[in-house]
Amino acid sequence: MEKFKEIFRSLNLNDNDLTLYGNNVAKVNTTNFNNKKQGKLILMTSINPTPAGEGKTTTAIGLADGLNLINKKAILALREPSMGPVFGRKGTATGGGESEVVPVDDINLNFTGDIHAITSANNLISATIDSELYWKSSLNIDPTKVIWKRCVDLNDRALRDVEIKISKTITRKEQFTITAASNIMTILSLSTSVEDLRLRLENSLVAYTFDNKEVFIKDLNIVGSLMVILKDAIKPNLVVTKYKTPTLIHCGPFANIATGTNSIISTNLGLSLGEYCIVESGFGSDLGFEKFMNVINYSNDLIPSCVVMVVTIRALLLHDDFNNNFKHLDQHLKHVKLYNLNLVVAINFIKGDDVNNLNSLKEWLTNNNYDFEINEAYTKGAEGAKNLAILVDKLSNKKADFKKLINNNDSLELKIEKVIKNFYYLNEFSFSNKALDKLNEINNSDYKYYPICMVKSFASIDGNDSNQSNYKMEIKNLEVNTGAKFIVVYTNQVMSMPGLNKEPNSKEIDLINNVVVGLK
Repeated sequence: MEKFKEIFRSLNLNDNDLTLYGNNVAKVNTTNFNNKKQGKLILMTSINPTPAGEGKTTTAIGLADGLNLINKKAILALREPSMGPVFGRKGTATGGGESEVVPVDDINLNFTGDIHAITSANNLISATIDSELYWKSSLNIDPTKVIWKRCVDLNDRALRDVEIKISKTITRKEQFTITAASNIMTILSLSTSVEDLRLRLENSLVAYTFDNKEVFIKDLNIVGSLMVILKDAIKPNLVVTKYKTPTLIHCGPFANIATGTNSIISTNLGLSLGEYCIVESGFGSDLGFEKFMNVINYSNDLIPSCVVMVVTIRALLLHDDFNNNFKHLDQHLKHVKLYNLNLVVAINFIKGDDVNNLNSLKEWLTNNNYDFEINEAYTKGAEGAKNLAILVDKLSNKKADFKKLINNNDSLELKIEKVIKNFYYLNEFSFSNKALDKLNEINNSDYKYYPICMVKSFASIDGNDSNQSNYKMEIKNLEVNTGAKFIVVYTNQVMSMPGLNKEPNSKEIDLINNVVVGLK
């Protein structure tokens, strides 16, 4: 524990700033660090990933370790793992090999109880709504117009669509989401302070009355109880990598449904404590990066000093890039160039990759004037990311003339069009009748200038996963998330409650001699 505390004291954190959870995990009271950002933000993204992922987290950890190796004060700010993917197909979210955040078991399982608190707060809202229906309260809630969904932190496809019986005469349809896709997860991740969290909760829309009036959480009179449940969950968790790099792990909204980045509070804390704060956005640049720039960075106070694009040979092969002049990779790189940001390509070279493919990739990057380095942190630790760290440090200090893609006062239609044309490379799209009705409703409301959060498949840039001919993207629906303060725009049918695959990781995990084994 003393070695653990020494690392935190090097960040000018004292014992009063920390609440210890065992010997190597702590929570940080961020009150003393608000609005003191001084470090440079490094944003990790990637091309469209394979089912196993492309090593964004592993690369982020290696880069942070590498920066500290060259005597730069670097801090990681990562997403908090969900037990759904841990017990499902994708596995853990703490890196791997020599590029890992510890303690792996604790972080990937129950950790400090944040996700339990988020689940409980989310479901207290649902339980209260149903109680108001049961008692036929003066709120006059229409059971067919409840938009708040229950959640659970597991992959459970049977809960996607259920019918619940509230009383002998009242039943309603319900949908569960996985906790990482819940509204409370997104609200907490976007909150900038305790006060901001309270306001977002108060103004979260949960249902409509029989005469179509809005019902907010504040109308349920439970905001105080929610704040009590979330009082510790709002504090970032602090751990370290194998190479003793301080790491903030806090919140984990999915990027194909929500924003896909750790909490703004933890990012701001990292920027206030270090020279560099390395942040990872979810899935490919068509999702996590786009949402970071247009939703997370809505106020333009989190502009990356450098963007790192993670690339693997296996993903390039999956997208047939070696036979297609690296078109897929080029499209992702252009996403970053839209904003005139400094850019580094990190080649996550994996044992067994073909060296000829590597040479072809390096030649293309060189001919197209992209800066790149190979990341070998998985096998070599901090030393394996040293060259990558040197390059990122160099480019992060290069002046970049940042430009916005979406303006805050752009119309809702124009915001959608800019994302579809510039990120999905589609010139045509359409609105369903349902989406047109919702578009008209939002345009006549106070929410019309909110940023947009696109819902799209992570497997392909344009969402055309089945390679349909004459494919045309359709906007299927729009919803206002008043707590998160953005408009959800649905394109593909994306599941907010995953299911277990045929042979999930849960069949291989065990506790042997009090040691957790089988976590991937």
